[in-house]
Amino acid sequence: MEQITITRFSPSEHGKYVSAIIQMHIDCIESDGALLRFHPPFTLEKRQKMESFWKARISQISTGHRITLIALVSSDGKQDSDIAGIVELGMTEADTGPFRGDLEMLMVSPKYRRRGLASKLIDALEEIAIEEKRTLLLLSTDIGSTAEKHLYPRRGYVLVGIVPNYGISPTDGSLKDGAFFYK
Repeated sequence: MEQITITRFSPSEHGKYVSAIIQMHIDCIESDGALLRFHPPFTLEKRQKMESFWKARISQISTGHRITLIALVSSDGKQDSDIAGIVELGMTEADTGPFRGDLEMLMVSPKYRRRGLASKLIDALEEIAIEEKRTLLLLSTDIGSTAEKHLYPRRGYVLVGIVPNYGISPTDGSLKDGAFFYK
């Protein structure tokens, strides 16, 4: 029986999952063509760049600038055997906005989609945001994505606006528009 648990990422306990997070990141880009910071081909050099990216983000956990949640899958008695999803709460240091947070890098592995996991990750992140007194959450996503059309509006996020030509598509190199939301 498969069980998915959402937990706060601890660098000492969960650092062993960095490679799996990178692979999920690649899978999401290849599956969806999402603007998730990197483009194929995913050569050894690109994977090393992604590893540096994730290690830098993980280092921000210990400084209190980021909270990362991961969804771990266990099955057949194995503990925490696979990464199913991730989401991050970026926390600004601005004196003028200590109540703001950024919902970032929401990804669900293509293997674990259609189970409500994205909503569960957002719920868990929002609970932590409240504990951290982050009462205004901001995010961006691709125009035309499931997240833009359905996920975020259903979760109560309000579209602020669309920025044309926001990022380069990893699938065909065209410029994609970005949608910005708040809650």
